[in-house]
Amino acid sequence: MTPASKVVALLKANTATLVNIDSSNIHAYKIADSDWVDNAPIILVTEIDVDTYVYGNGVAVKAYDEVQIQFYYPADYGQDMNTIEESLKVVMSNNGYHFFSIGGHAITPDTENIIQTIKFRKSN
Repeated sequence: MTPASKVVALLKANTATLVNIDSSNIHAYKIADSDWVDNAPIILVTEIDVDTYVYGNGVAVKAYDEVQIQFYYPADYGQDMNTIEESLKVVMSNNGYHFFSIGGHAITPDTENIIQTIKFRKSN
């Protein structure tokens, strides 16, 4: 199972803990045109393409899974986005993932969704 698939399965198994996130709105790699909704947040999980090993004496001694989670909110979304994102960070943290980068909210020029990207790492 790929790192993104693991995280999608983890999030779908914990939707009761996630605030305002429906399991049908959690996706890996791509959001199909038919899966876009105008009234709820959508989550996209992708992998980060970096060297995810820690080296000692030229030998890989520890590996990491690194993923980024993008939130897509409708442009007129009225709920508290920070509460939604914090609930996801709690689920990820409780399962060994630690966030190492979080951007600010921005609006996409093409779809005009509000987006947020959070990057997580888990040691294997």
